[in-house]
Amino acid sequence: MMEDTAKKQLILSLIRDDLINLRLIHTLNDLGLDAGAYMLHLGETVFGLMGFPDASSTDALYDLYYAFSRQACHVDISQSHAPLDPLAAEIYEMLEGGRNAFP
Repeated sequence: MMEDTAKKQLILSLIRDDLINLRLIHTLNDLGLDAGAYMLHLGETVFGLMGFPDASSTDALYDLYYAFSRQACHVDISQSHAPLDPLAAEIYEMLEGGRNAFP
């Protein structure tokens, strides 16, 4: 079984990758291209690793996850993806807090 620190780092990495992908998808959509087919849906993997039930029972939390994720569209990642780390951590903490609301 994966230790808690390694699991948290994996989840943070997946959230950051999802932010990068969502940023790309939203940018392409804003340019008039239909990029929805390229969405990776890493949020579902994150939710599974964090022990949440299926999406239908946590729709409100998913909506909050994607609302937070939308902030990535305003983060400059031209030099590095590191500026997304604080947002990924904020999303992780929000999800951790959501465990009480969505057992």
